Amino acid sequence: MKQQSYKSYKFRQKAIPYLFLAPNLIIFATFIIFPAFVGVYYSFTDMTLFTFGTPNYVGLQNYINLFQDEDFLAALKNIISLVVVTVPIIFTTALLISLLLVQPIKGKNFWRAIYYWPVMISPIVVGIIWQWILAGNFGLFNTIIRNLGLAPIETLINPRFAWWSVVFAKVWSRTGYFMIIFMAALLSIPTSLYEAAKVDGASRLQRFWHVTYPALKPARLMVFILLTMEIFKIYPLVVTLTGGGPFEKTEFTVQYIYETAFKSYQIGYSSAMSVIMLLIVTIFTALNFFFQRGGTNT
Repeated sequence: MKQQSYKSYKFRQKAIPYLFLAPNLIIFATFIIFPAFVGVYYSFTDMTLFTFGTPNYVGLQNYINLFQDEDFLAALKNIISLVVVTVPIIFTTALLISLLLVQPIKGKNFWRAIYYWPVMISPIVVGIIWQWILAGNFGLFNTIIRNLGLAPIETLINPRFAWWSVVFAKVWSRTGYFMIIFMAALLSIPTSLYEAAKVDGASRLQRFWHVTYPALKPARLMVFILLTMEIFKIYPLVVTLTGGGPFEKTEFTVQYIYETAFKSYQIGYSSAMSVIMLLIVTIFTALNFFFQRGGTNT
């Protein structure tokens, strides 16, 4: 009896954590894992929004068509360019601000709140705010430019300026989130490491490079991965800010996938795009792990 009671106790001890995890696991499986497998299945079919019953299997035809689709390739090029430019800018800006705001400076709590405030705004609202600031002749930015006696800048009509407007709006709205991650990591570094470096005669720059930066490795990896996934998924901000224009210069893959699925009704074809996007994000994530692998040393 005692042995059975002990076994029952050990079983309950092992089972209870899984019971607490079960609701989240069920939700994750229902809304993430299952739809992902369904999407992969649909990518090999001619499924449309109005297909009833089993769709026809078309093999790799959707994937072959993808790499002949100039609009998709343009959207893919746009999003990869956005990732390559925006991720380093947000990463560097968040790190620099966090380094400043962990110092014993006056009013640092106020500045932390100011930098974090844009994070709490919906991406749709962020797009509307920056459209109001940058739009045409009546935007706040161009109003100030005209009052200074300068010619207005076509920020959302000129393709080059529109692309950089998306970058700037994204940097403004998301830097504060990653600043918090870096601040938490910086505050967890033992002060004894800095004291030992000072005793060894290390300069401020040497202390950063040989103590702070290596100790931030887990946070750096997390920021790179989260940032990369977030930029690849960009959609609401762009739709409200530029609508994907001008000349599709700011049309990115998620917007193109959405329009293919729900405006052209090609579910199978859009599913193939989603699978390609998943593979690309996985490759970027794997590269982050590869280049920052092993311990806390660079």
